[in-house]
Amino acid sequence: MRYVKMLNKLSKMEPVGGKAGSAEELIQKRLYAGRENFNTVVSDVFSSVMKISALDLTMSDSADKVEEISGSLKHVAGAIADTTKATTENMNEVVDAHESFTETITQVSVAAADIMEDMKKSGEELEHIVVTSQETIRNSDEMKKDMEQLMTVIKGMNEVIQGINSISGQTNMLALNASIEAARAGEAGKGFAVVADQIRSLAEETKLLTATMDGFVAKIEEASRMSCESLDKTVEELGEMRQNLNTVFANNARNEEGVNKITDAITTIAASSQEIFSAVTGVQDQMGKLNDDCAMLHEQAQELHGVSSDLKKNLAPVKEIEAELDESAKLMGNMVEDTFYMLDNRVFISTVQNAIIAHQNWLTSLAGMVENMEVSPLQTNDTKCAFGHFYYAISPKHPAIAGIWEGLADKHQKFHTHGQNAVDAIKRGNSALAADAYKQAEEISVELIADFMNIVKEAETIDAAGGNVVSE
Repeated sequence: MRYVKMLNKLSKMEPVGGKAGSAEELIQKRLYAGRENFNTVVSDVFSSVMKISALDLTMSDSADKVEEISGSLKHVAGAIADTTKATTENMNEVVDAHESFTETITQVSVAAADIMEDMKKSGEELEHIVVTSQETIRNSDEMKKDMEQLMTVIKGMNEVIQGINSISGQTNMLALNASIEAARAGEAGKGFAVVADQIRSLAEETKLLTATMDGFVAKIEEASRMSCESLDKTVEELGEMRQNLNTVFANNARNEEGVNKITDAITTIAASSQEIFSAVTGVQDQMGKLNDDCAMLHEQAQELHGVSSDLKKNLAPVKEIEAELDESAKLMGNMVEDTFYMLDNRVFISTVQNAIIAHQNWLTSLAGMVENMEVSPLQTNDTKCAFGHFYYAISPKHPAIAGIWEGLADKHQKFHTHGQNAVDAIKRGNSALAADAYKQAEEISVELIADFMNIVKEAETIDAAGGNVVSE
């Protein structure tokens, strides 16, 4: 009977009493020690499954980001390669065009130098023409003075001719009178009459001669007058020509100065063109290097994509470990209901308190994501979060906690669903929808934390009364 009672107490893990060092006491100590160690293992397993779940989430997110980055790099490398190819082709065209431009500039420079030389020669010839025109004007002025003197001489000749005509007329009259007087004298006057006739004939011839000279002098006078008018017109036209030549000479000087400036500008352009050509060829070389770098970047993107694939493959064992640990946690959850392996209230309370902290941190992370509209690793699977593994492995049987505990499932699932909705909205760039999802998660969070704190309070009461949360 005594052994039956002892076994009954041992099965219920109740004190068996007995002497110190007795077999019963040693057995019970070993059982207590085993349960303590089991509780430690349970705690470590839950901690490990939570950590491995967080590691899986972080590594999966990192693998996705690496894959995304590798895809972006591949796309960017391809785009840069296409742009580089097009730019290289354009640069080749620029180089060819610039070479043609440089050749044209050289030809223009040579032509400008030739024009400058021709303009200098033209200027010298114009200057010679101006000097010649000035000398011509001076000679014309001198000739005009000579013609004026000639006109004076002609005027004097006219006066002399008129005087001769007058004398001839008077001589003719005297000869006529002498002839009359000789006729009166008779024989005595015959000799005188012959002389008088000779004088009259001489006077007539003189008159004829002066008449001829008068016509000749008149022609000379007319020719001289016309020459003077022509000289006046010539001098006037030479003056106008000299003014025009001065204008042309001034314009030629300005043109020469302009061509000189153009030549200087062309020289500057040629020097700048050479610098630009050097820069363009330098860019052309750099584009070639960039093209090589793009090819290397494309290869590295391919390698990075391979690394991403390998990383995802390497995650498979982590997921398997998480699944195995989760199964172990659930198995232990079933075992802790047994009296021999019963979960210590302190482990339960500590786990729920840690769940409150993890829950608050999770909500803070989501708030930061919504505020910055940037996604970061966040566990939205309610079965894999820090509390989820524990919740779905442990089923408290104590009436004071069981009802509250069962009510957590729906709230906890909705809480994570709202979190996933917020993440999806952030990915789509919809800030309003993300903020609304966060607000709903925050509202449920208030209820969840209240339930957590109520569970902790009840568990502490149960522990103080000597009961256990996992037993009825």
